[in-house]
Amino acid sequence: MKHSPYITWAKQHHEIRYNLSSSGVPAPSLETLGVTMADWSLTEEHEDGWAPLVERVASRYGVATSSIALAQGTSMANHLVFTLLIEPDDHVLLEHPCYEPLHLVPQLLHARVDFFERAREKDFAIDVRAVEAKLTPKTRLVVVSNLHNPTGRFDTTEELRALGALAEERDFHVLVDEVYLEWLVGDGVPSAASLSPRFITTRSLTKAYGLDAVRAGWILAEDRIASKLRRLMDLYSVKMAHASERLAARALDRADAILEPLSVRLDQNRALVASFVDAHASLCWMTPSAGSVGLVYWDGSGNERMERLVEALIERDTLVAPGRFFGVPEAFRIGYGMDTESLSAGLSRLDEALALVGSGA
Repeated sequence: MKHSPYITWAKQHHEIRYNLSSSGVPAPSLETLGVTMADWSLTEEHEDGWAPLVERVASRYGVATSSIALAQGTSMANHLVFTLLIEPDDHVLLEHPCYEPLHLVPQLLHARVDFFERAREKDFAIDVRAVEAKLTPKTRLVVVSNLHNPTGRFDTTEELRALGALAEERDFHVLVDEVYLEWLVGDGVPSAASLSPRFITTRSLTKAYGLDAVRAGWILAEDRIASKLRRLMDLYSVKMAHASERLAARALDRADAILEPLSVRLDQNRALVASFVDAHASLCWMTPSAGSVGLVYWDGSGNERMERLVEALIERDTLVAPGRFFGVPEAFRIGYGMDTESLSAGLSRLDEALALVGSGA
């Protein structure tokens, strides 16, 4: 499959007014970023990444600059890691539920893809025994996300250390998509890349900062792997756009000013969604630990009923992400990173659509 049905679907509906399928937050203004004319320079040296940006990334996550490879967003960062580490017929083991591109890219590279369960009854924690049971002699890579996409579950350092110990014992690497974990940097939560050389992590400014259009991301890995990733980048886009590097550096300089008010809003919005879920006997979720998305289960639903719900919502200029894109057709992912007024309006329309489809009308 040489496309992503989920990304295609999301792009087709990006103009929905109350887009509760969106997983990010609104972009900051250029004034908030402190952009100057110097940020549009076209002549700076940045062959393997603009040094001031690389230094800021290293400082933020407590790693060496030699451990960093820049990429165009987390999506390209993940693609580079897959391409470097796996060969045709290698075995790649992914979490379930799973963000769709994370399993489509290794399939595109002719890997054999399998899943281990993040069990709902265990609050979607990573069960190392479940991972171990699915390993094969050809397993080269295990893939997880933290915060987990789509549930928002936070994997603790202790849980990840256990996975890292298994990776060391059985000789595989672990790719951790940490794009949503950016929300917890201020709380002192380390990147998994600092826990073991078996971990390779990816991040960007697309979710927590609302800077999807900037396409600024990075990979944290041991020096040997990071060096190979920088060379692999030469076969793709060669390097990041320099304007993106400068805007990313501005955002990291102002990280606290950007993220702190958004975190307050997310806490309020998460509580609002939790109250909405609690008020509907047919709905349930695990309240996300942090971040901007959660997975809501709808009793008795499946692909057909969920599509009717989505159609009813579109008629109301509203949207949620059907769970089929994450391997859970009985659920939908809800995003709550927008302003609280828009979220409230979207939830009101979701209430109407649930009543309509639930009644069989």
